[in-house]
Amino acid sequence: MSRGMDVLLIGGTGQTGPLVLQGMLDRGANVTLLHSGRHEPELPPVEHIHADAHFRESLEPALSGRRFDLVICMYGRATLIADVLVGKTERLISISGTTYAYSQPRDPRWGPMGVGVSQEASPFPTDPDADRIGTKVWSAEQAILEHHRQGHFQAAILRYPEIYGPDSLLPSDWSIVKRILDKRPHFLLANGGLRLRSRAYRDNAAHAVMCAVDRHKEAAGEVFNVADEPPIISIGQVISRMTEVMGHEWELIDAPFWVVNQLYGNIFGFHRILDIRKIQDRLGYKAIVPLEEAIERTVRWWAEHPMTSGGQADKALGDRFDYALEDRIVATFKAAMQEIGQMGIRKSAMAHPYAHPTKPGEGWTEGAGKRLFNRRETFPFEMWHPAASRNV
Repeated sequence: MSRGMDVLLIGGTGQTGPLVLQGMLDRGANVTLLHSGRHEPELPPVEHIHADAHFRESLEPALSGRRFDLVICMYGRATLIADVLVGKTERLISISGTTYAYSQPRDPRWGPMGVGVSQEASPFPTDPDADRIGTKVWSAEQAILEHHRQGHFQAAILRYPEIYGPDSLLPSDWSIVKRILDKRPHFLLANGGLRLRSRAYRDNAAHAVMCAVDRHKEAAGEVFNVADEPPIISIGQVISRMTEVMGHEWELIDAPFWVVNQLYGNIFGFHRILDIRKIQDRLGYKAIVPLEEAIERTVRWWAEHPMTSGGQADKALGDRFDYALEDRIVATFKAAMQEIGQMGIRKSAMAHPYAHPTKPGEGWTEGAGKRLFNRRETFPFEMWHPAASRNV
């Protein structure tokens, strides 16, 4: 990218925007920031255009007579913005999303085995009656790519997953951190906390945008998933690591999803794993903040910057923080487990299928096989996190 490039950043005041802004300034660009003006964080001194990117009536006059070498769209209605930008830019990088993008697990297009790892060509919702938001995301992406095909500008689309870290707009991690700060004695894990999900720490997501900026020829006309690099860990492992960072101990209690989801909001759910090999191979993306460090930074930031109760983000989170109800549910589950334990259930007898002779010529015997299974029983949570035995 040549120095002195004129860049328009639409949005830019949210979680990853300031990092993208700084990345462009570091590359010697002249940056103009277009946003509503309702939120003015501390940013480097650049030109600000205050306009609502959701409406043509405000966007067109704000950009009248202006032209930019590159536009990075991180906010607003992408279809409308792409239409307005015709004749005003040579390149567009548009931030889309995977939270509502890929189809739900029940979509038959996933195949007979159901939902798997989401690649850029995986099924998108196309029925607005079944998934209104997901259908709009798909439609917006297609409109942008059509502009690219018609030669109006070069376009690239980056699909963000849930972005976590400081200043998160939908901070599911706050549900965990707040309970740690409140010294709760227990936490309910939906389905044992085994949900796998791809997320992106804010610095890594912003870095992905810079990769598209720097390798614009490889990015042109393409769609890229964005996420932290593997390993993909479960929500239970995230919670356990957060608990360790804060020096807290509590009881982690397995509970059905339909119960936990009504208490904590959308922390838990079906698996959503993103394939990011395309952005790695073509744009050279590599996470700049390792997963463990990203989790630690996130926990400490929320501990130092607690969310304001009743604010916009707090309401959008959907967490009831109804501790009295949680306590009643925990007591009910414990009583039920105690009752089940009194039903005479015994661990099934198991034996290894291969012979383990104790003397020459001896064949398979049930007793020899059973000795191999003579070990301490474990709970499901312990199987994938060795530190969890202190807390279960």
